Amino acid sequence: MLDYTRTLITSLIRDEDGLTAVEYAVLGAIVVAAIVAVGTQFNTDLAAAFGNLFSQT
Repeated sequence: MLDYTRTLITSLIRDEDGLTAVEYAVLGAIVVAAIVAVGTQFNTDLAAAFGNLFSQT
């Protein structure tokens, strides 16, 4: 049983699939944060542009 546990722990330490999933999750969170940050500013600028456009007529 001790040999099996040691082998399992060794294989988990060498396994990099979990690390790849964590990297993709962090990258996805960064992309979402960037979209939210840009989207908020874009929404404000777009509303101002349409406000200026319709107030000039």
